[in-house]
Amino acid sequence: MSIDYSYLAPPLGAHSVQHTDYYIKHHEREKGARKIYDCVSYDTFEQEKIRELKQEIQKQNIQLPSDWKESDYLKIGYSGRFKMKEVIKKLQLHLSWRANPIYHQINPATEKFLKEGICYIFGRDKQYRPIVILNAHMIDLKKYDKETIIQALSFQMGIIKKHMFIPGKVENWIFLLESNGLGVFGLPTKALQVVIDTMSTNFGGCLEKMFILNPSSGLNFLWKTISGFLDPETAEKINFLQKKDFMKLQQIIDPNQLEQKYGGTQPNQNTFWPPYNLDLTDGRTVPKQKQQIDQFIPLKNEEEKQVLKNADPYDNVENNVNDFFETQKQLYNFEQQKKSAEFGQGPQIEQKDQEQPQKQELNDQDQQQVNDQIHQQSPAKENQQQQEIDQNNNEQNVQQTEHEKKREGDNEEQHHQQQEQEGNISKQEPEQEVQKSAELHQQQQQNHQEQTQKVEVDVNNKNQQEEENQVVSNASATKIIQPEEVQAQNVEMTQIDPVANQACCKGCEIF
Repeated sequence: MSIDYSYLAPPLGAHSVQHTDYYIKHHEREKGARKIYDCVSYDTFEQEKIRELKQEIQKQNIQLPSDWKESDYLKIGYSGRFKMKEVIKKLQLHLSWRANPIYHQINPATEKFLKEGICYIFGRDKQYRPIVILNAHMIDLKKYDKETIIQALSFQMGIIKKHMFIPGKVENWIFLLESNGLGVFGLPTKALQVVIDTMSTNFGGCLEKMFILNPSSGLNFLWKTISGFLDPETAEKINFLQKKDFMKLQQIIDPNQLEQKYGGTQPNQNTFWPPYNLDLTDGRTVPKQKQQIDQFIPLKNEEEKQVLKNADPYDNVENNVNDFFETQKQLYNFEQQKKSAEFGQGPQIEQKDQEQPQKQELNDQDQQQVNDQIHQQSPAKENQQQQEIDQNNNEQNVQQTEHEKKREGDNEEQHHQQQEQEGNISKQEPEQEVQKSAELHQQQQQNHQEQTQKVEVDVNNKNQQEEENQVVSNASATKIIQPEEVQAQNVEMTQIDPVANQACCKGCEIF
């Protein structure tokens, strides 16, 4: 039974990983070390070596597979340290391995090897790199030959590379090699050497760190002796940890991504195949949410269905965000149609959407006709209108002047009366002066209010007269829309407000 391993896809947080330039690539020329190969630029030396390798491949007439990428040239170049003979040798071995389907399919022997937990996948580090556990002490060459081991590991590493990596973000894994205290002669060194050679040739550049756990004192001493002769970059990747030092793993791995036997909080595993995904509820079942989203997205033709079926969702990271927003938009439209159907407005909305462009076109034509009529007015009518406007302005100026003179006369009369009243107040008793002063102040306020009302009435009369003149002057050119005509128009209801659950008219700009 074939398994869809897409459930192993990294969480959304992995798409936000940002690497430093040093992590992506450090050191120069042949001593350079690169960990990210996809979606990044290459330096001058690397580009030169890629051109040389292409020329040598063409010279030796080596056929490359159709899915060969630019990054594959660079990976095979680094695996041979850019020594052309060594690189070509590595390339031929890799192409032979890549073309043989036995290394990319599971069979009963390799499945049994993986189910026993000799090598299994569990958790991710803080940079979302997958963690691979290899129980080296469980390798039995009498039970599994070297070829079976290579087939099983090749198939498992291929799953990680295809379904658990993100180009430019996650391109490496963490290796935990459990030795269980076995010494140099107790470990299957020949099998391990074959495994290391195969992995370096076919999965070059993928190893981030290797932790050898519970090494014996002899193995630890041997490593200290030979590490001085290794390439510093290689030596830095390998670390020896005793049980008392397992807490150092938490510098790069969260406790909830480690089993308890390695200092984490997860229960020790007893089921190892198919791989376990800690981001899922039961570890192996994809939530139904993705299936529900897919059924609302119509596919155009059979060819598109086939492409979607075969496509690796993480081969093209740049399009993932756009696809997400497009999916959300389609889901939103689906919900709107669903709500409209519940209110019995589904078919009406579709019909009105079709009629709307026609009505808009008619309204535009009517407006154009009115504009044409205005522009076709004769110069005589325009002059007549201008004369009427000037005459109205002159009359308004005369009326305003008379009103100001009248108001000045009233102010003088009030001032004279106020002086007389003040003279009388000075002759009366203090209590009477206070009472009359209050009455005088009240009378002044009343007179001021009357004057203000008169001014407002005059202004309103002027505005009304001006509007009447303007309507008369434009009556021949402009059609006045009566209220009855507005009420007779049908207002189209074309949208549903998702908040108030009410229909909005076409003019509503919320949508």
